[in-house]
Amino acid sequence: MARYLRPETLFFLLVWVLLLLAFRERGFWDPGSLWHIKVGEIILTQGMPQTDPFSYTFENKPWVPQQWGSEVLMALTHRMGGFDTMLLAFSTGVALLFTMIFRRCIVAPTSDVPGTTIGGGMGPMLAALLVGGCLLVGAFHYYVRPHMFTIVFLGWTMMCVIDYERGWCSIWRLVWLIPLYVLWTNLHGGVLGGTMTLGLAVAGWGVLFLIGRARNTVKKLVRGKKNGLAVMFLIGRAQNATPIQNWRTAWLLVGIVVACLLTPLVNAHGLKMLDIWYRLLVSKVMPNVISEHKPLDVTSETGIIIIAMGIFYLALLLGTLPKWPRLSWLIPLVWLLLTFKSIRQGPLFAITAAVCIADMWRYTCWHRYLVKNGDGSLAWNPEDDPARLATVRNGYRWWVIPAVVVLLAFKLQIARVPVPLIGHGWVRMDTNEVPVDLNDAVHAYAASVPPGTRIFNDLDLGGYMIYYAPSLKIFMDDRCELYGDDMLQEYVDAIRASPEDFGVTFEGWQAKWGFERVIITSNPPDEAKPNNGKSNREVYFLAHPERWREIARGKRAVMFERIR
Repeated sequence: MARYLRPETLFFLLVWVLLLLAFRERGFWDPGSLWHIKVGEIILTQGMPQTDPFSYTFENKPWVPQQWGSEVLMALTHRMGGFDTMLLAFSTGVALLFTMIFRRCIVAPTSDVPGTTIGGGMGPMLAALLVGGCLLVGAFHYYVRPHMFTIVFLGWTMMCVIDYERGWCSIWRLVWLIPLYVLWTNLHGGVLGGTMTLGLAVAGWGVLFLIGRARNTVKKLVRGKKNGLAVMFLIGRAQNATPIQNWRTAWLLVGIVVACLLTPLVNAHGLKMLDIWYRLLVSKVMPNVISEHKPLDVTSETGIIIIAMGIFYLALLLGTLPKWPRLSWLIPLVWLLLTFKSIRQGPLFAITAAVCIADMWRYTCWHRYLVKNGDGSLAWNPEDDPARLATVRNGYRWWVIPAVVVLLAFKLQIARVPVPLIGHGWVRMDTNEVPVDLNDAVHAYAASVPPGTRIFNDLDLGGYMIYYAPSLKIFMDDRCELYGDDMLQEYVDAIRASPEDFGVTFEGWQAKWGFERVIITSNPPDEAKPNNGKSNREVYFLAHPERWREIARGKRAVMFERIR
């Protein structure tokens, strides 16, 4: 039994259960968690859409699903077991990713590689604490949607970079990133982040290789000079810090990076995909509309947590001095800087930092201190304890019990057996984020009008309407690449205007598009805020009962009907 019940087993099950609990509602807060399913269903039943199937504002305008692979997988998973199986896949994938990092914290690689040093060196308790902390830092942006593939694949890319840098794997591990990136391209646009990470590593190794190549020249220049030994010492350390030892390896790595850079061309939409990515990257309006694209607010709870992790990571990195730090350990700092520009990059900083922490731990002064003054439960030197090392490495059957539990949960869900946590009916929508308490009113209206009837909705409610009222045509949703900066800016200006100024713009939309129903977000009453917490949009509708009548109200949204 000891072969199957390992620290990795317990860590996986703990993380898995906590994810099922924590993301029971939260996992579906993002509108994309809903509309991506519908896109996948369209692809499976009708083929790849080429025009917008959901809105009337851009009806029949060119649009292709850039994340089509993820959407098909989400639709298939939804068919099998509904939201419960989607949450199961999400929780299992995240738990597996962080269990791999947890195992690397204890020891890496899983078998001896001649000529290399052993990594890891944490005790299970400390490894669980640090890896769990990294998971917590990035979890603010975890939702059941395609972006999760980027987090997983970037974590794997970082592991490959470190393993190759340490000599634990051959260059073929990096070659296999090429087909992985082709898959990644068709799942989520975050593949560009993977290529950037690999490219930074190879570029850094190349610079160190060139410095090392200059050794002989520098020898001649500094021979006999006062600082000659110091210069030679630094050059020697630089050469030892790179896995590139010859030009053949250098050019092979450059070829791999170039191939990965070209993988976005291998997609179902050709150059259209690249155009979509470009428009999203250069958009000046999207950060004002979509919260996850906004710059990091260092005073917010999320900002404080990320800054705290950044400080912690820097403390570990500085703890490796005066030894020459490995280049891969600097990559998370790049993601940290990018997080200041867009909070969306926060989880990518967290996952790359987690992988690097597992690798750098043995080289820190903190590790040496705990080994010297501790009992081995928090830190240890694998070379000094061969018996423990053998026991840890022989725990490769840790996955058996988790696999049985996950398969049991999957079986219960597809059989529609209601069991708490792992069975059917566990997932529920949070009415504070997804207005399912308005489903009756929405369904009643959809049933009373012809398919294709138009309704005005807030951007954040587009995903809800697409999923729960697919027969209605919506005003807009969060597919920013479709609506473009002009419409997004018009929408932002309208919702931020005074009630009467909003009314002028809104009534113009009504005259143009002819919708008779409106569903907008509503806020809980708050006497400390203007208008008791009501948005200017809601204030406008309530102030004009001669034109708009309230039909239904929930925690998250309110519906109005036009009076003719």
